[in-house]
Amino acid sequence: MNSRKPMQLRLPQELKEWIKAESDRNGNSQNSEVIRAIRAAKDRRSTPGAIGNIIMDQGDNARC
Repeated sequence: MNSRKPMQLRLPQELKEWIKAESDRNGNSQNSEVIRAIRAAKDRRSTPGAIGNIIMDQGDNARC
């Protein structure tokens, strides 16, 4: 059984363009690139001694 659920995601234009460029460069779908980026951020946060943390500000802008 497939556990994946659709999710609407609104992104700033520059992130949409970055995801498109990354998907073209890596030969992946844009969805795969979003998943890869989220997993990489998750791994960085769960790694002992990780330096970067992602913080969401009031405007839903991520900053490290």
